[in-house]
Amino acid sequence: MTGKSFFLFICFSLLIIPFHKAAAQEHPPIPVSVEVRNAQGLNFGSFIVGNAGGNVILTPNGDRSADTDVYLLNLGSSPHYAIFDVYANPGTLLQIQPVSKVLLSGPAGSNVTLNIDPFFDISTGQTFITTTNPHEVIVGGKLNIPSGEAGPAGNYNGTFTLTFIHE
Repeated sequence: MTGKSFFLFICFSLLIIPFHKAAAQEHPPIPVSVEVRNAQGLNFGSFIVGNAGGNVILTPNGDRSADTDVYLLNLGSSPHYAIFDVYANPGTLLQIQPVSKVLLSGPAGSNVTLNIDPFFDISTGQTFITTTNPHEVIVGGKLNIPSGEAGPAGNYNGTFTLTFIHE
């Protein structure tokens, strides 16, 4: 190799080195940690039930309605949806498992049924991606009262569980 061609070989090699891409292992993914806290309970407010029974519906945007033989009242405690604060890294994909029917216990051993449909009664739907921390999930539902006799006046209590699964 002559001095001139050796010089050109070195210059060409030095030009290639800065543009050569070094391969390295990517950083491991951020650990997924999800915490859910109940910020507010679900309350359907006051209502009267006739002999035919019916439903009280509370939407995630706070609208309350009744059907069949149920009449809404504006007495006592105000109706409000449930609020859950989800603490997870923004961008976390979460799915809420469907809730089975929940029996709420009332006076003299009476029961009414709470139904929560994740597609209609949960503000985020069944599957969502967190955008803030905490990410607020608002939950409404449908309360089914079979009749005035089966669901006498009084307070009804119970609990429901939402299961959040990260993908």
